[in-house]
Amino acid sequence: MSRGSSPQQTVGGAATRTTPASQSVLARYLALSPLLATGPVHLDLPVVASMAALGILGTGLAYIWNTTVIARWGATAASTVTYLTPLVGVVLGVLVLGEALTWNQPLGAVVVVVGIMTGQGVFTSWTGRRSR
Repeated sequence: MSRGSSPQQTVGGAATRTTPASQSVLARYLALSPLLATGPVHLDLPVVASMAALGILGTGLAYIWNTTVIARWGATAASTVTYLTPLVGVVLGVLVLGEALTWNQPLGAVVVVVGIMTGQGVFTSWTGRRSR
């Protein structure tokens, strides 16, 4: 550690200070947005509760889960989790919203899953070696 610098935690070798700092700055701007709004703002209980639930459950728990996955699996393996987001969106769209499923969506899902499996080294048993 150099002189004048503070200790910094790392997850999988990457510094973890930048993301919380940028989130803090963005949260301040978000908190000020009702004061800067040009139109009427109605912050009744359902609106505030919904914003708190999104922030705490959606973002907060996802951030904790993501950093835990990075710490346990490593950054490369953890990054492949994000490729599943569109698949979840398509499945929920079909099941919850009743959207139509077309031929290219399952095909795209197969391409994504095969790509994840390739990145994880699942197919290395065919070649007998693992590339990193």
